[in-house]
Amino acid sequence: MTESATLPHVRPELARPAPYRWQEGVPDGPVSRFDMNTLPLSPAWWPEVAAEVARLPSASYPEATYAALRAALADVTGCPPAQIVPGAGADEVLQLCATLALGRGDAAVLARPTYQLYAVATRAAGGTLVALEPRPDLRLDLDGLLERAPDARIVWLCSPNNPTGEEVPRATVAALCAACPGLVVVDQAYLELGGTDLSDLVAEHENLVVARTFSKGWGLAAQRVGYALAAPAVAGALDALRPPGSVSLASAEAARLALAHVGTMRDDCAAYAAERDRMGRGLTSLGLEVLGAAGSFVTVRTPWSSAEAFAALAAERLVVRTFGHEPLLEGVIRISVATPEEDDRLLEAMARLLGRPAPARVARPLAPTFGRRGTVRRRTRETRLDVEVGLDGSGRTDVRTGVGFLDHMLGALAFHGRLDLTLRADGDLHVDEHHTVEDCGLALGQALDRALGERTAIRRFADASAPLDEALARCTVDLGGRGVSRLDLRLSGPAVGGVAASLWPHLLDSLARAGRVNLHLESRGDDDHHVVEAAFKAFARALRAAVEADPRPPVGGVPSTKGLV
Repeated sequence: MTESATLPHVRPELARPAPYRWQEGVPDGPVSRFDMNTLPLSPAWWPEVAAEVARLPSASYPEATYAALRAALADVTGCPPAQIVPGAGADEVLQLCATLALGRGDAAVLARPTYQLYAVATRAAGGTLVALEPRPDLRLDLDGLLERAPDARIVWLCSPNNPTGEEVPRATVAALCAACPGLVVVDQAYLELGGTDLSDLVAEHENLVVARTFSKGWGLAAQRVGYALAAPAVAGALDALRPPGSVSLASAEAARLALAHVGTMRDDCAAYAAERDRMGRGLTSLGLEVLGAAGSFVTVRTPWSSAEAFAALAAERLVVRTFGHEPLLEGVIRISVATPEEDDRLLEAMARLLGRPAPARVARPLAPTFGRRGTVRRRTRETRLDVEVGLDGSGRTDVRTGVGFLDHMLGALAFHGRLDLTLRADGDLHVDEHHTVEDCGLALGQALDRALGERTAIRRFADASAPLDEALARCTVDLGGRGVSRLDLRLSGPAVGGVAASLWPHLLDSLARAGRVNLHLESRGDDDHHVVEAAFKAFARALRAAVEADPRPPVGGVPSTKGLV
């Protein structure tokens, strides 16, 4: 019995599902994701935008025409609002194009290898896919596209191409528009991260559609907002096909507000592009063939099968993209740029697998885009911890230790210290909390030390007080590089938050020693819960002030008469 016979109520060509393929086999637990082609960090302006979006009503549809978003996009792109069609990500724009251009059996032409969704959208619209094989060097068969264009209702292009990074020349796009009786759709999802802007060709060719997204260079993948640039008649037809309100009220407003930060976006994209190129150079230095480096990714051929490469890196908690749907790319992996520390970890893992020296780690200071961040993976017989801390954050936390009050205190430390903190701990809580609490302090201190780097041009010294009802805590810190603590937490009971009272000063001492922080902290009151919480808040406020940039840094930037810390 055929597949179509088991699904008699659907179109035969859709009876055998072939959905878009996400990376398979991702391990459970904390991993570094290099497979998503999205940016690793939220933009610095995101907390401000998110706060505005959070004030929107939850029970309202978006304004039907998206007039405010179109106007903001017109200011940035130079295209009039009548030529702009918002969509739920660029993917919805691509699907709308397929629906608009293709009837049953109509030809859609693309050159392999490229983004898989073009094939999915073609099949969903009832079209017939004509996929041209690449040249031996995996470059796109653009001459073949020109030959097939007169018989096509849609020509799919991606520039820069995913996953090879190849750009389609302007002259080729113009020639395809002249030859094709249907639509020529150019997906420029990665444009902000480098590439030739082809949107001005829309004014010359009424059958050209340029698709864009906020998911890549803008760092708003979670919002799912994209848009098309097209001639007014085509834009109107696409807009008529789009489901009403497909871009949510919150997503549309987030995108509109983001457009006020175009300068920061461009700076961030330049930093990510530089980090992408560093990754490419590192992989080349290991003797690997880099097939493409564009947008947010590097595509590289390995000496292993795709499955072997994925498994070896997944064992190191590093997830890369393979292409099981594309036989041409057997043995090839795509690596999305991450933070410099994560990128260094991947390069070092590749070096170990190849038996070669690892490329030099990234030099500090880092670009402001990446801020000051530190990551630690700590593995013992008693605990497994993954920690990432960002000093220039907004207090965003994801803390899961298995100990509720410990989560609460570390969350308070991050929130009041304006640290971005991710901490996952899996400890032997069946024994007791000691090892988990202690190792959380050690790992967080190590991450803090790495985030501080050379500790140049910071205030270094700071003090703060924090009350909590009847309790009062006072804290003084020195980030000069000496890991010493003097702690006086006046606790009256045997346990606080279900944890032995002795573990709270032990946690803070472990953090101070591992983080090379001179920590003086005292807290007293009638309620032990208040005493501990006030202590963490005072420490957070002092740490927040000490890591700030010094408005009058010393010569050389090192805040020490010794000239080093």
